Amino acid sequence: MTQHDTQRVETYTAADGTPLPLHVFTPVGAAKAAILLFHGGCWMAGSPAKFFPHAKALAQAGILTASAGYRLVGAGADTPLDCMTDAKRAEAAFRTVAANAGLTSISVGGGSAGGQLALSLAASPDRQYDNLVLFNPALDACREDAPITKLLNLSPEQARAISPLHHVRPCMPPTVMFHGTDDQLVPIQLARKFRDLLAAAGNDCELIEFPGAQHGFFNFNENDNHTYDRVLELTQAFLLTQAARP
Repeated sequence: MTQHDTQRVETYTAADGTPLPLHVFTPVGAAKAAILLFHGGCWMAGSPAKFFPHAKALAQAGILTASAGYRLVGAGADTPLDCMTDAKRAEAAFRTVAANAGLTSISVGGGSAGGQLALSLAASPDRQYDNLVLFNPALDACREDAPITKLLNLSPEQARAISPLHHVRPCMPPTVMFHGTDDQLVPIQLARKFRDLLAAAGNDCELIEFPGAQHGFFNFNENDNHTYDRVLELTQAFLLTQAARP
């Protein structure tokens, strides 16, 4: 059987010295694009394995893909701000991986809390990315009904610091965002508001809504993969189309 990708684990170091994994899925042959993904889990749970099915499929399509681990709140991290620090270090490590594969730039993405981590990178004017791919990202911890603020005992300043809705700027990367209309954790109205804020700042953002879908609809599910398959198809098309542009 023809092999279409290889998998390996790189290691990068958190600010506190903790070694963290960067699971790299490499195409066989020249990579056409590169993306770094961050898993979700309210910054308190989850693992890079959540994105292994996506990463493997993207690598088979010629896209160098990595799924990053990061310290979790209560297990090395005190708040999501520590997770954001780890995301920066993971990104630096992945840029080296991409450069070794002959790529000069990368995309970033993630789901739920991992989407927030990707957005925290993209919101920095000091960092440039090809694209941003978001799967029902966490967008606003400042709203009164945000359960994560109480769960993590965040101060108002911390809540704002981890809320991408309050950090939109011009010149953010082209973005595709996948969101379920029945998401109870990140209501679809927030996703629409975020898209509109990006557009108002002059950014290119496409929001693709999945009617009736709830939070986490994009994950691989052995029993029913129709939404996973569709999200993967659209993600692959978005990254390859963007990569083909001059």
